[in-house]
Amino acid sequence: MPMKRWICTGLVLAGCHGAWAAGAAVMVDGVVAVVNDRVITYSEVMEYVRPLLANLRRNTRGDEFFAKLQQTQRAALEDLIDQALILDEFQQKGFSMPENLTDNYINSLIERDYGGDREAFLKSLEAQGLPLSRFREQIRDRHIIQAMHGRQTERNIVISPYRIEKYYQDNQDKFRVGDQIRLRMIVIRRDPAAPATPVEDQRQQLATKIWEQLEAGADFENLAREYSQGKEAAQGGDWGWIGRDVLRQELNEVAFQLPPHTHSPVITTDDGYYILQVDEVKPAHVKPLAEVRSEIEVTLLQEQRAKMQQDWIKQLRAKAYIRIF
Repeated sequence: MPMKRWICTGLVLAGCHGAWAAGAAVMVDGVVAVVNDRVITYSEVMEYVRPLLANLRRNTRGDEFFAKLQQTQRAALEDLIDQALILDEFQQKGFSMPENLTDNYINSLIERDYGGDREAFLKSLEAQGLPLSRFREQIRDRHIIQAMHGRQTERNIVISPYRIEKYYQDNQDKFRVGDQIRLRMIVIRRDPAAPATPVEDQRQQLATKIWEQLEAGADFENLAREYSQGKEAAQGGDWGWIGRDVLRQELNEVAFQLPPHTHSPVITTDDGYYILQVDEVKPAHVKPLAEVRSEIEVTLLQEQRAKMQQDWIKQLRAKAYIRIF
């Protein structure tokens, strides 16, 4: 295949900074890699990178943008090489993919995103400079790659109790939780911008009356259902278990000093009158192994599958002809 002369050499956009910064359309192409009998072009790399460009432009400027772009291009090239290897493996193994799988995907896409309007779908592809045949090829390749990845992890993986226990012992910080309380709250709303008024006085008096009833032994849950204007009122003011990072500071300081089964005085803030009750307390601790065993097993399964995928790709690379220009 004849090589095209590059306008921007390699994957570095040196000499094209001005055009990129100005957002100009710079048509470039050339062979950046050969994988067995497959050729990867610069335009394919940029097509792969294009969805990330808006985010790069938004978050980086000047030399940082071009450095990040180069990193992104190199990562894209590595992904495209891996994909080419997987597609070759699919062919060498003599596997096949039903054509209706691609057709069904495209039909579902048209129905979902274009209201069933095939012409609108085709016009969208045309606006992107993407022929339907190329789009079908992309979808088919994507299904093949997903299927081939799935084959590598379809065998049953057993995570031994020893591995789970070792992971737990080696990663105690991951299972450490801070102080927690089981909290209930009664809220009487106020207008922070309003001066003292008879209505405001009534709200304050109501909060005081509720507190007096609590002091006399009334049930917090029932009073919350009857009077609270907080969103948890229907649940008796129940916030469930919370940590120190949930409440605003003036409420947090009071809540985490309350002993279990006690309530606070009325707490006045800009937006309301609050009464808190702590039902239970959990001091900072490390979750027991029994509580996190399933979570650890899922993590180890994911790690094992990822390793299997990496080892497989290494094997494909080891036996392939790969040349990067």
